Amino acid sequence: MHFNQKKHVSHVSHHSSHTTKHVVKEHSSRKSSSKSVNQVQHTHTTEAMAEPAYTVPAFRQRSADEIEEYQRVSSHVGKGLASIQKELHRMRVVTKTQVENIAIKREVQEMMHKKMTSTDTDKAPDFMVALRPHTVWEKTPVKLFCTVDGHPRPIVKWYKGGKPVDPLSAPGKYKIESKYGVHSLIISRCMVSDTAEYSAVATNSHGSTTSKASVIVKTCAVLVFSSVPHLTVIHHSKLEITMLDRFGVSFGTEGGSISLVCTMVVVPDLPNVPPLAQWYRDDKLLKAGKLAEIKVGGGAATLTLPHLAKDDEGLYTLRMWTKDGTTEHSAYLFVKDAAPSVAGAPGAPISVKAFDINSDYVLVAWKPPNTTNEAAITGYFVDKRESGSATWSQCNDAPVQICKYPVHGLNVGHAYHFRVRAVNSAGISRPSRESDKVTALDPAERERLQVIKLDGKHEVVIKDDDLEGYVTLPGEPTDMHASEIFKSYIVLSWKPPSPRGRAPLWYIIEKVCTGAWQRINTAVKLQSPRYPVFDLDAGKKYQFRVYSENLYGASEASKPTDPIEKVDEHGKSVPSAPGQVVATRNTKSSVFVQWDPPKHPNHLMGYYIDASLVGSKTWAPCNHKPYKNTRFLVHGLTPGETYVFRVQAVNVYGLSDESQESTPIAVEPALTTPSAPHGITMLSCDGASMIIAWNSPKHRGGSKINAYYVDKRDADSLAWKEVNSAPTKTRTYTVDGLTEGTFYEFKVQAGNLAGVGVPSAPSTPLKCEAWTSAVPGPAYDLAFREVRGDSLVILWKAPVYTGASAVTGYIVEMAKKGHHYHPLNEEAIGHCYLQVTGLEAGAEYTFKVKAVNAEGVGKASQTSEPVFAKALPGTQEIQCGVDEDTGDIFLSFEACEISETSNFAWSKNYKEISDCTRVSIETKGKHSKLTFVNPDVSDLGAFSVHVTDTDGVSASHTVTEDALNTMLELSYNIRHPIVPLKHQLNYEVLEKGHVRFWLQCLKMSPAVNYRFIVNDKEVTSSDSHKISHDVNTGVIQMTVDHFSKASEATYTVQIHDGRAKNQSSLVLVGDVFKAALKEAEFQRSEHIRKQVYSLGRTDCILYVLVSQVANVKKETVFHWFKDEEEIVPETPPNVMSGSVALPISLFSRKDQGHYKAKLSDDRGKDTSVFDISGQVFDDIINAIAHIAGSSASELVLQCTPEGIRLQCYMKYYTEEIRTAWLHKDSKISSSEKMRIAGTAEMAWMQIREPSEKEKGHYSIQIMDATKSHTRTFDLSGQDRGRVVGGLPDVVTIMEQKTLSLTCTVWGDPSPEVTWFKNENEVVSTEHAKITLEANKFASLTITAVTSEDSGKYSINVRNKYGGEFVEITVSVYKQGESPPEPKMGGRGATPAPLASKTPAKTPTPAQSPIPHPPTPSLKSPTPSLRSPAKSPTPTPKSLKSPTPPRK
Repeated sequence: MHFNQKKHVSHVSHHSSHTTKHVVKEHSSRKSSSKSVNQVQHTHTTEAMAEPAYTVPAFRQRSADEIEEYQRVSSHVGKGLASIQKELHRMRVVTKTQVENIAIKREVQEMMHKKMTSTDTDKAPDFMVALRPHTVWEKTPVKLFCTVDGHPRPIVKWYKGGKPVDPLSAPGKYKIESKYGVHSLIISRCMVSDTAEYSAVATNSHGSTTSKASVIVKTCAVLVFSSVPHLTVIHHSKLEITMLDRFGVSFGTEGGSISLVCTMVVVPDLPNVPPLAQWYRDDKLLKAGKLAEIKVGGGAATLTLPHLAKDDEGLYTLRMWTKDGTTEHSAYLFVKDAAPSVAGAPGAPISVKAFDINSDYVLVAWKPPNTTNEAAITGYFVDKRESGSATWSQCNDAPVQICKYPVHGLNVGHAYHFRVRAVNSAGISRPSRESDKVTALDPAERERLQVIKLDGKHEVVIKDDDLEGYVTLPGEPTDMHASEIFKSYIVLSWKPPSPRGRAPLWYIIEKVCTGAWQRINTAVKLQSPRYPVFDLDAGKKYQFRVYSENLYGASEASKPTDPIEKVDEHGKSVPSAPGQVVATRNTKSSVFVQWDPPKHPNHLMGYYIDASLVGSKTWAPCNHKPYKNTRFLVHGLTPGETYVFRVQAVNVYGLSDESQESTPIAVEPALTTPSAPHGITMLSCDGASMIIAWNSPKHRGGSKINAYYVDKRDADSLAWKEVNSAPTKTRTYTVDGLTEGTFYEFKVQAGNLAGVGVPSAPSTPLKCEAWTSAVPGPAYDLAFREVRGDSLVILWKAPVYTGASAVTGYIVEMAKKGHHYHPLNEEAIGHCYLQVTGLEAGAEYTFKVKAVNAEGVGKASQTSEPVFAKALPGTQEIQCGVDEDTGDIFLSFEACEISETSNFAWSKNYKEISDCTRVSIETKGKHSKLTFVNPDVSDLGAFSVHVTDTDGVSASHTVTEDALNTMLELSYNIRHPIVPLKHQLNYEVLEKGHVRFWLQCLKMSPAVNYRFIVNDKEVTSSDSHKISHDVNTGVIQMTVDHFSKASEATYTVQIHDGRAKNQSSLVLVGDVFKAALKEAEFQRSEHIRKQVYSLGRTDCILYVLVSQVANVKKETVFHWFKDEEEIVPETPPNVMSGSVALPISLFSRKDQGHYKAKLSDDRGKDTSVFDISGQVFDDIINAIAHIAGSSASELVLQCTPEGIRLQCYMKYYTEEIRTAWLHKDSKISSSEKMRIAGTAEMAWMQIREPSEKEKGHYSIQIMDATKSHTRTFDLSGQDRGRVVGGLPDVVTIMEQKTLSLTCTVWGDPSPEVTWFKNENEVVSTEHAKITLEANKFASLTITAVTSEDSGKYSINVRNKYGGEFVEITVSVYKQGESPPEPKMGGRGATPAPLASKTPAKTPTPAQSPIPHPPTPSLKSPTPSLRSPAKSPTPTPKSLKSPTPPRK
């Protein structure tokens, strides 16, 4: 993320609001009775209606008759002049009254709303709306009004110049009203003598307060009119405008949108006269359009930029025309690059414009983008499009290296837009914003037009060409020169010829380097006196000349140019680097950067400023559009961070080298005097002294406040007196030497290193009267901590005045903006803080606190400052943990912002921790850490921290007993570390009788050290004791090759890994040792025995191999025996080969037994026994199952006469292999319905007479010792092809009759139907026609049958799940013969195999364990196989059997 957006809070801009001619006063302000006399402010509405002076024009000379007529008309006009003046005066008064009534109504509504939120507790009078000064014209009324709050309801009295206003003294002159808390004094028909200071004094039982205002009455000058005057029209400049909420520094992104809004108060606010608002960007007036939407009205001026581009970056100014001049406000808008289309690609170019526009040529220029971390830009592509078209075309084939490019070949009269893309080694940037529309026209065309007036009335427009006479050939062009010379190209320019030749003109350009002149625009017909040349050789000089030509011929050549070389001229390069860069503090999120300009600017466009955090190598751009001045205000920095800055200069050739980095600077506010304190309140009074308190200034001026000064005065006096000559550092002060019963006002000033700031506004008059109330006084110094979106913590200080008894608790009241106050706690709390939850995110709240004692509830505190339920950006919480190195328990907090004077203030239960030996606090930069010293239950509680001199950075964490116990345990483990063990020391007996001692650690470093100790004696690694470890698995092991009786001992492993250590022991003595020794000896003997015999297998054949034998000779005889019966292998054993094998084919349970091998010769005999039974047999079967499962095919479906069969083919199958058949995940047992069996090459399951319930998912599981091999088949929704009915077994028919064999077929999916005669497929002809209607009704129709049509017919109905084969015998007899006798019997229906139309006859497993493919009889009705291309399933490899051969 761009660092300009890390801080989203708007701050005070360096380009702050200012007024050109006057300072706008506040729209509504409260003043106390003891304030200084306000400056006189003219009534804006009266001035708005004032008419300008009318100047009587000088009379022209008139004749006697004219004078008489003039006098007659003037007499009539004079009669109505008085009435017109009266009407004008009346309208002026009415308008003023209406405007004031609107303002009064608005302010009354606001004040009444505030009043409704207050409680009914006793309260001294307080002016919610103070009197305002007025300046009015003579004979016009004026209305003074104010709004007073207090309980009981105050009584208001009016005074003029210190004397009471008596309405009875001048009946009809004064009118006093009091309605709904609004008190008003109306003076009708003001006179100059009414000019005075008026005051309103509000009094109730708790005190009084005064508000004052001046009224000035001006004399209206007598105007003399010579004619009927016009009513004055209110102009924009007659409005009074006060800006309220102003737009601040803003940040946007390319392609996004943003709105700049400024709210205001307009007086008078007339719907038909909106204020005149003008928006400027970098002092350039903006006009409303598709790129800028301007709206004024509804009390706001809004500028919306709907399609942001970097071109929109700059200083935006809103200028409003007011009565006394203009008022304006400015702030900067930053627009960063959008995400690149390719990582590492540069940003888009800026400010694309077209210059030097001609008939077919323009010069496009732009500004280069800033590059910070991207690769350098190597060039640019320029694109164009015609206006009205959305298609862009690239103008240059190769990137141009400068920020200018001549585009030629345009169509005369066509309008174009242009855009530019930057290129670097990573890719191409996003396109720039397109240029404004330009039209390709000859700029000199208008200059060649002349306007001639005839008789002073008619105008005739002629061209200069028409004045050339009868000249047809054009003259030669002049002033041929190169207007642009760069390494990439040169642009030739010249002046058009005169005369032009009375015909359309074009140009021919020639060049010469050495030798003859060559034409260079052979394919281009030039119409403009500009032409770019690109293909020139570097290092060579060329001369150019130009001809003009029209349809009548060509002119003479122009004078050749001077020799021109395609090279950047002197001074045409990037600027030199800028000079020294200096950064100074400005605000908490901005820094003021200034620098020296480069020594060689070379047509400088501006500067780019970059910033980097100290210690980081990553630079981020501060601006995204070249900035022209040598000083810039960088916004959006992270408060408290330290940055360095650099600057680059920009021109048409690109960016200069970077300047030297500035000195590192921390982002802190500039040092100024603090703002005024506020919220002065009285905490206690004894009749001779007062204790007052106040709130600290909102702006501390960049340094810690170290002094407060208090001034006082009597409420009836204007002179202030100093209370404390020596500064006080606390925000409470006891003012002594007061007179009881006197009202006093106070003001406070704050001071810091920069000096003493402005004084606060005077407090309300406070009466010096001893407090005798039994209830407590007000709590004070309300503050907020840990403000989040839904919660906050409010803190306060106990009241100074406790009443008749000690304070026992507090009641906290809260009010959401626009709502009434309500208590947050029903019972008083005994501490001075409260966590408030359940807030609405972003809402505004205020709070009050009331102290409680035994006598009751005391006076409410002063209302708190408004607080918004919203966390500061980047807010983090306190982290609680245990240091992994030291084991210390700590609380850690990292502030989102700090200032130079900030401190981290830690508290426990919101009481500040100071000089506490139980904790230590360490602070570094933004990070503060509180570490517990010997923590225990006394450290339980809520720990909080807040950062001073920030906008409320704070957090808290509650340490509970469970959490503390967990951390104490972890702390102990860290301080007393052990190597964690996953498995303690153990042993296992290996295959050769070796014994392995091992343990496993949870984790282990490469630097681990360990040792094995046997009976208190360390054992080192040797050939007999192999010791090793594995860091990845954490295993430490020792292998004892020869485990014997001497190995009985206690085994111990000691481990050291850094500071951690551990050990584990194993006692291997007594019965435990004997068992281990017995197992080791057995494994050793087994290993020796297996050295003699070993098992090997190839496919399904088991070999028993005899190990190498010694001392054998040719006469040695070898015999195999099984269960004492000799086995004679097919291949005689060869004892001289060193090994003898006994092959066992198709291994099964019958091959279990005791096998014996005998060697004998004349020297004697030797016998070895091998037992193939028990576990050995199971191991062999599991090995065979592994081979079978790995080679198993997917389940296939085979149709049989009984139903369907699911078959799984494999290399070898025996019933000893563990298999399981499943239907819908339920195991199937062999039964009459579902029979399970197999052959040597497959396992199968027969489903007899399948029905709907047999549909579903079938699978077979073949299990070996380690895994299960699963094969599946889905019978869901499957239905094999079959004949439903309709065919007879035997048909007899007479010759010349028509035979129709028709039946209904069924299957899902729809089956294929094939007819056969005597095993040969029948093809549809006119004689024998085959039809299949609706995939359901199959028929074979033979017309005019003959004896040749006799035979055995059959129909084969099948789909991919199988089919059925039906035979029909047809006998044709001659006419007159008796029909042959039919043979009785059932219809022959044979299910067809899945992948063949041949009804195969597969033997069942009971007939033979190894199936032999049946060979069809020559008399079989089974037709021959059709082409497999017609079958939806693959045809088995064997044409004679559905069972595929073994692999």
